[in-house]
Amino acid sequence: GDASPAQGQIILLAPLVRPRGWALSKLSYYLLRGFVKAIDRRFSENSNAPTFLPFLLADPLQPRRLPTVWVGALAKWIERIERAPRSLRSPLIVQGESDMTVDWKHNLPVLKDKFAEPQIFMLHDARHHLVNESPELRARFFEFLTQRMG
Repeated sequence: GDASPAQGQIILLAPLVRPRGWALSKLSYYLLRGFVKAIDRRFSENSNAPTFLPFLLADPLQPRRLPTVWVGALAKWIERIERAPRSLRSPLIVQGESDMTVDWKHNLPVLKDKFAEPQIFMLHDARHHLVNESPELRARFFEFLTQRMG
């Protein structure tokens, strides 16, 4: 919030307000939460770097199942962020136009409303895991951040 002791520039990379396909996920959650305790996690190509998905799949710390209660917590998060008061902060926001994880077409207008003049950099062809993107895409958004943070 505005009274936060944290100083400096805020940078949001592919920020989550709500995920892509939230309406169906939310409906499924409310219908099945009493019967299903967890669902299998689907891994997808969230980066243009060809080695990233194999890295995730080989990572023993990546959960293979998603607890149903996590979806309930996500529902509370979405409600909380969408009802949050406006902040005087002006973050830098980097968003990939090929991001299939977050609903960025919904999220960016929400964030524009929640913050005072956020600076948004749309990264053509970039997916969700921006810091794990191809070197060319990473260089483009790091240049944007460097120019803005001077």
